[in-house]
Amino acid sequence: PGSLVVHPVHGFCRIAAIERAHMRDGLEDCYVFRMGSARNPIKVLVPVTQVEETGIRRPVTRQEADAILEVFRLTATPLEPRTKKQLDEVSARLNSSDMLQVAETLRDLAVAGVKGWNEQADGAFVNHRRSEQAMLTQALARLTEELAYVQHTSRATIEGRIRKCLGRTRRKRAPQVVQR
Repeated sequence: PGSLVVHPVHGFCRIAAIERAHMRDGLEDCYVFRMGSARNPIKVLVPVTQVEETGIRRPVTRQEADAILEVFRLTATPLEPRTKKQLDEVSARLNSSDMLQVAETLRDLAVAGVKGWNEQADGAFVNHRRSEQAMLTQALARLTEELAYVQHTSRATIEGRIRKCLGRTRRKRAPQVVQR
């Protein structure tokens, strides 16, 4: 209890308590996360045995944050999902708990010119799946929030660093792969 963790959906959370709760398989020890507001409190229970499956993890370290920011300086391979399967793969990478993989995917999408870089997500669904814009915006928000926390700076500062790096990356982008 008291530990700061990153929940894949809710972002930063503090473990409020550990309590036994009735779950599918009987009584289980669960981490308790309290979210919401004083008027509308939300209690989220996650069985201790399912923490890894759920994607709950500790925040990245400062060294990991530096490595993640370095990803945006590296040569990119434009990533342009065209089929439902490719879009689903990109979605899985952007929603991964591996922030290095999230950063690489963001870089490759941004260099490919995917709309939505630092724009408001429209939440649009295209053919019953999220648009590239919404996926990119949500992943960027998660990444900048965590990096800003770890680096003790603002989200705007982190976004500025990423934009600056991506500006350089666009000029030295890798050759485009022809998909058949």
